[in-house]
Amino acid sequence: MQGTPGHTSPLAACRGRMSQDSIMTIFIENLQISGFRVLSELKIDSLGKVNLITGKNNCGKSTLLEAIRILATGGAIRTIFDILDYREELGSDNESERGYQPNDLAPFCNLFTGFPDLMPNRQGFSITARGGLPASIATLKAQMGWFVKEADTGARIIRYAPASGDLFDDIDAFPALDLDIAGRKRVVPLHRLQRRTLMRSEVEVNAAPCIYLDPFSSRSTHQMAALWDAIALTDVEQEVIKALKLVSEDLQAVQMVGGDKGWSRERTAIAKSTRYPSPVPLKTFGDGVNRLFGIILSLCNARNGVLLIDEVENGLHYSVQIDVWHTLFRLARDLNVQVFATSHSWDCVRAFQEAAGASPDDGALIRLSRHDGKIVATLFSEQELAIVTRDQIEVR
Repeated sequence: MQGTPGHTSPLAACRGRMSQDSIMTIFIENLQISGFRVLSELKIDSLGKVNLITGKNNCGKSTLLEAIRILATGGAIRTIFDILDYREELGSDNESERGYQPNDLAPFCNLFTGFPDLMPNRQGFSITARGGLPASIATLKAQMGWFVKEADTGARIIRYAPASGDLFDDIDAFPALDLDIAGRKRVVPLHRLQRRTLMRSEVEVNAAPCIYLDPFSSRSTHQMAALWDAIALTDVEQEVIKALKLVSEDLQAVQMVGGDKGWSRERTAIAKSTRYPSPVPLKTFGDGVNRLFGIILSLCNARNGVLLIDEVENGLHYSVQIDVWHTLFRLARDLNVQVFATSHSWDCVRAFQEAAGASPDDGALIRLSRHDGKIVATLFSEQELAIVTRDQIEVR
């Protein structure tokens, strides 16, 4: 589900009072990605508390967020499902009923560099981070493979074992992702993802809170219901209202209404405003207010973890972006959240630079670009970023 927690549930920690003395954690200080989609070999050092990723279309900005998301959630099946489903790479609902051919590894092959020709990429992909992430999820490796079920009737356990060398003889073999998360093995069968429902809850791992916000989160408010429930009637609720006033000063309060609390698809956000005699749908206030609602709500839920925002500037007028970035820097510090946002807007870059100047050592601008057929990252220091915006040097 996009615009809602990917793998983790809303944080109970959000229900406490915010501390001005929060511990600052750089969860991902250095990042190395190999063989993941268009990122054949990417290394980024010295990431900040708040990171803006820029670059032209199809240069890997969204892919970088996906890699971080998979790593931070400990290779969760829910995360992998959401990523493939969002890109419409899972195929039709009934594909889990058909038989697989030995050369048929779709949609997993989309995750690997070189698709559709994967012969050169026999090592799969890997994602490694250094920083404050728990050691239990700081490295992840993935390969494609064929497996068969092995049932232990005594223990009532089903295990997955690699198929034999001759797949034509192993008629029960099925394609799967073979994951290694910091030494912990996990096999993810393709048919389990294609059912579009996860049959059982996953084994808990020491994953970091990770919230992902897609570029189109402002299209509906029902997706935000679970996030709102986590912060309603707490001190951080006022942070959401305070942020919304950056776009619409007349807003006074927001509430989720409709349906049962656990049935978020039937719920919608309404707002109290000095402009109207009674509450109205939050959508009445336009895309800017609703986009900001999703951003701040997600940030408050990502406390002591990671927030990923794709195309952060969507729906936000350039005149409010500086104040929005100031708010993001402040809340990232107070709530101990590392932020990764993408943008290809010059106004967004300029607003980011001004906010970063007021928060020394907190911000980092990363430009992704293609050189010799590969995606490379250029990291701009705060001084370089100031020169970039002063001289209007192209970094998108």
